[in-house]
Amino acid sequence: MKSLLGFIVGCAIGIGAVILILWLADGGKPVVEKASEGTDYGLLALCILLAFISLVVSVIIHLIMHEAGHLVMGLLTGYRFLSFRVFKYTLAKTDDGLQWKRFHISGTGGQCLMELPEDQDVNTAPWFWYNAGGVLMNLLLVVISILIIKFMPLGIVAFSFFIMLAFVGIVMALFNGVPMVAGGVGNDGYNVLSLWKHPELRRYFVRTLQMAGQQSRARRLKEMPEEWLEDKPVNEDSKMLEIGNRMNYMSLLEDQGHLEDALDVAEEIMSLGKKLPLFYQMEIGGERVMLELLTSRNKEKIEEQWTKQLERYTIMNSKYSPIKCAVLYTYELLYNHDGEKAEPYHQSLLLHQHDYTMPGEARTAICLVETAKTVERQQTGGNKE
Repeated sequence: MKSLLGFIVGCAIGIGAVILILWLADGGKPVVEKASEGTDYGLLALCILLAFISLVVSVIIHLIMHEAGHLVMGLLTGYRFLSFRVFKYTLAKTDDGLQWKRFHISGTGGQCLMELPEDQDVNTAPWFWYNAGGVLMNLLLVVISILIIKFMPLGIVAFSFFIMLAFVGIVMALFNGVPMVAGGVGNDGYNVLSLWKHPELRRYFVRTLQMAGQQSRARRLKEMPEEWLEDKPVNEDSKMLEIGNRMNYMSLLEDQGHLEDALDVAEEIMSLGKKLPLFYQMEIGGERVMLELLTSRNKEKIEEQWTKQLERYTIMNSKYSPIKCAVLYTYELLYNHDGEKAEPYHQSLLLHQHDYTMPGEARTAICLVETAKTVERQQTGGNKE
């Protein structure tokens, strides 16, 4: 259904774009009147082709420039570069310089990740321009496109391109600027509104970026300052940034080896029910199953929690997330008792531990795999006895 709706919407946009281009190119003459004079099918086909090509190119340009807007505004307000992602391709800063890596977050087409210094006062940290930079860059391209269309003589190719560049820019500015949550991921407008209305949440925003910076340099959560991760329970009134902080705290407990406590926090987060966006449900769900397998090993709970949807999501994202490799390894080893099927996930972790955008998370995942092996040996020994 999503593919079908996407196709229908794409067709509608394409038809609308062709009509708009024909109308503007003919000086605003009504399309119906033009058609009555005789349709130039060659021109119509050319316009359709140009509209399609211009649409694809414009989307790519606006995605890149949107993230560039975050980058420029971040650098101007004291942030430090961490990574720049468009689709699944990420340019990341490492100790060995800039490197290309692969990463993806469901619901996003790109991401510019930056950090603030460790000694940054969370109460005075800049937050507006970094979050607003992407939308401002999209709008800047819209203004430039309109000025070019209005004041420069253009052929049909250039005219089609700049019309579509302006159209895509307006759409992207609206989708990113009007506050909304898509699939559990808040857009730029949502972030700006949340941080403006709730100043007490800004520390979570700053700490999340700082933790990402440290993990990109291969530090584990348990090696970071304790005050960065607050033990603050969540409820149905909690904001997204508070839920994100709770998820980070659960990950800290995992990293410290306090697996039963981590499972309690996972259950607490999942108890939010419909309040918890699907994206968070999928992110937490896999780790909850892993923690259940590593602690109480309640088979009925595991069967209830490990749904087909969660399994597909975990497998699909395991190539970008080391923790999901640990989840799949643990499930295959401790639930299906299939060491041969589990081992490729372990080998993938070892092989790609330095290729992930967050090598610190990979170190934690490798330790969780070793914990699963220990549990498996205990189970096997217990059965033999």
